[in-house]
Amino acid sequence: MEIQLSKEPWELVEVDAFVCPTNSNCVYDTFPGSRLRELSGLPLDRLLAPHTPLAIGAAFVTDAGKMKAKNLIHVPNTPKPGEQVQVEDIARAASAVIVVCELKGYQSVAVPLMGAFDTGIPAEEAARAIHSEFRSHRGERPSRVLFVARNKDEVDVFEMAIDGIG
Repeated sequence: MEIQLSKEPWELVEVDAFVCPTNSNCVYDTFPGSRLRELSGLPLDRLLAPHTPLAIGAAFVTDAGKMKAKNLIHVPNTPKPGEQVQVEDIARAASAVIVVCELKGYQSVAVPLMGAFDTGIPAEEAARAIHSEFRSHRGERPSRVLFVARNKDEVDVFEMAIDGIG
């Protein structure tokens, strides 16, 4: 598995799937889910409502709309909007992404920093949990993982995770 860092705008990232972190109720009113809803141009809340609540460790796939990515993998990392995120939940969400990639045959996936925002955990812990799940995976898919960073701070924490620092 090849793990790379990408600073490309999210809507321009060409992958089989882009990870869309959410909550179990799939309410997309906080970042990064709100940003991905905007970029996709899809009514994600309405599309996923019939399938909620999604358990942490579960995933649901939709089209990616106007994005260059082909699909969105929606993974809850907290039970309700605004609830505290736990590092174990980030790891479970990352693991769910891996399972979807294996089942659907996705070779490439883009993963934003998840769980490190308003009610989140420290960004370093989140990046380390995400990286650890992908690095320890021994399956064939995904073969290419892009950690997508939107600013210097996210670049730094993903680089530290990739380099094993911290």
